Parts: sequence; C-alpha cells; structure tokens
Amino acid sequence: MEKIIVDKNVCIGCGFCAANCEEIFTIEDDGLATAKDNDLNNMSEEEKETVLDIKEGCPVGAIKVEEE
Repeated sequence: MEKIIVDKNVCIGCGFCAANCEEIFTIEDDGLATAKDNDLNNMSEEEKETVLDIKEGCPVGAIKVEEE
C-alpha cells in the first residue's frame, strides 16, 4: 500500500499543499501539514496525479509517497 507522508521535521507550514488540495491535505493546530487521507491506493487517478504534483511542488520536499 502506498501512503502519503508529510515529514513534520521538514514541513514549514507554508500551506502550499492544503491550498492546492484541501480534500487531502490540511494544516493542523501545530501549524504543520498532514494528509487527511493518506492511502494513495484508494484515490482516483486524478487525485493521485494531484498529490504527486503537490509533492513535487512542496518547497521543502516534506511530502513523500512510501510503500507500507
């Protein structure tokens, strides 16, 4: 299963991910991003493409897709 991981040790809370896909990403009370739904396998092809685009656009590279 592929999971979306936001590395909170790297995230700066700029909001890029949440602003571009609020269905999947959110900014938590600590000011850092998290993936609300982190199972990439349950997403449509369009959602997967969006997540991968956001991953590439993250200014600090905090978003990862990992095999679990």
